[in-house]
Amino acid sequence: MNLPNVTLRQLEYLIAVAETGSLTSAAARCHVSQGAISLALSEMERVLDLRLVLRSPRRGAALTAAGTRVLSDARRVVGAMGDLGVEARGLSSQVSGVLTVGCYAPIAPFHLPAAIATFESAHPEVSVRFVEGSLPEIGEDLVAGRCEIAFLYDQDLVPGIATRTLYDQSPKVLLPAGHRFRRRRAVALRELAGDPFVLLDVPPSERYFRSVFAAAGVEMVVTHRARGFELARSLVARGLGYSITVQQPAVSSSYEGLEVVAVRLRDVVPTTPVVLGWAAGGPLTRRAHAFAEHCAALFGG
Repeated sequence: MNLPNVTLRQLEYLIAVAETGSLTSAAARCHVSQGAISLALSEMERVLDLRLVLRSPRRGAALTAAGTRVLSDARRVVGAMGDLGVEARGLSSQVSGVLTVGCYAPIAPFHLPAAIATFESAHPEVSVRFVEGSLPEIGEDLVAGRCEIAFLYDQDLVPGIATRTLYDQSPKVLLPAGHRFRRRRAVALRELAGDPFVLLDVPPSERYFRSVFAAAGVEMVVTHRARGFELARSLVARGLGYSITVQQPAVSSSYEGLEVVAVRLRDVVPTTPVVLGWAAGGPLTRRAHAFAEHCAALFGG
């Protein structure tokens, strides 16, 4: 989208309103009056001949569909200008600004805390924020510019996403401590065909797990569906079924302190690599590129 006669300050105000949800909070963040924010947005709407923000005394401020489309370009422009300013000051070895990172919700605990803490320690001029959701949601966040880079599984990605693989690992079977196969080094899915199955059901995980069962020549019959990774593990720990997981926590117990046993899957099945993704068609900002390099070293082994 072309943004003629729109100032950088107006774009910054639009981003602040989108992220805070109100003119008052946006004004506080930008250290200006609420009136200045309102006037700047009104002028921007006049220039573009678009309604960008819906204002309500009780509900705050929310972007229209047109505002959301402009927001994506606004973030790219402001990010690029920030990088240009750094280079112009001769600070080419430094990165700065706000970096919003997306993450597929089930793998967020395995990646976000470590990535944020170590990256901010290495680059104190960068402040990292994050969003989490399903793979389709995070993919749309990337395309729309609501985040610059994201941790994803390399499956069912929305069009327009470029990726870099961090690592790949085979799924494992999760069993309760009292299961008959708990001491096995490996187990085949066919041996578990009569047991209840607990599905981690966060889109598009069901499609992947069905491909695993299909590769093993076994029908996937779901007894329980869990929207959260830890709920799935807790159901298994209580003996309510077995599950399959790609990620494996360092601890082998559920929230209740009951043991969960991870056993290697004997079948040859599809894997789903963990990747970093970003919107294709343009360069990464300096901070996003630095984050990608940092995560490749941190998680890529």
